[in-house]
Amino acid sequence: MVEVLHLAAVVPATVGLCCAVGDRRGRARSVVPAAAMLIAMIAMATGWPAVPPLVWAGALLALGVAAAALIRVHAGGDGGHARHMQLHRALGLVLGAALLVVAAAAHEGVAGSGHPSHPSLGSPLAVTLAGAAGYLVFTVWLVVRSISRRSPLVGAVEASAMGLMTALMAIASLA
Repeated sequence: MVEVLHLAAVVPATVGLCCAVGDRRGRARSVVPAAAMLIAMIAMATGWPAVPPLVWAGALLALGVAAAALIRVHAGGDGGHARHMQLHRALGLVLGAALLVVAAAAHEGVAGSGHPSHPSLGSPLAVTLAGAAGYLVFTVWLVVRSISRRSPLVGAVEASAMGLMTALMAIASLA
């Protein structure tokens, strides 16, 4: 079941990358993180042993922190939409890193039984799932705001894809 959920997360990661590439304003700051997330999802889905999940998590975390640091520097004059999208990407990368670590710990036997209520994994899992829930609320708000303000549809699709990928990864960490 976990492998199916990880494989299913590859689809929205692919859509997110396509949106980042297809966006007229798409630059390295949106394409590189989307590509890294897709590769990490493929690695998790296939169990690719060349790069452990912790390394992928570190790479996603570094990209997320870098993306967050660049929010004020590269924000456009479109009423904050570009900032909100960049914040959504940055938070998605950091949360994706946390979900990779929790999933790896739960499913590689690091936490004993791997059961979500296990004392050594319970708190990190609960915090990560709370972060995922908050991120999904932010995703819905961003998509609704994008549509109501008639922003380019590619941003709403990208945010939706990232939200779906996060939801699938959160469910996989519980499975």
